[in-house]
Amino acid sequence: MKPLTEIKNFPPQFRDMLSSQFGVNSAEAFFEHATRNANGVQTALKISATQLAELVKIVEGYLTPKFVKNCLKPVTKHSRGVIVD
Repeated sequence: MKPLTEIKNFPPQFRDMLSSQFGVNSAEAFFEHATRNANGVQTALKISATQLAELVKIVEGYLTPKFVKNCLKPVTKHSRGVIVD
């Protein structure tokens, strides 16, 4: 895991807000939230889609290609329920 505090060009005001209000402290957590729920992250940080894209680019350089690829895959939901034989 790469802490956001170690990414010097990640804006401190966003890093502090993510940490204190949402418990997001790592590059992995931020990237996953930003790619899976971009509107929610934009609203939480009060930023535009362009600003979010810039933050995602900053963080992406610290992540493994496999992690990035997995985050960008569509979410597949499986139904749950009773299995009847």
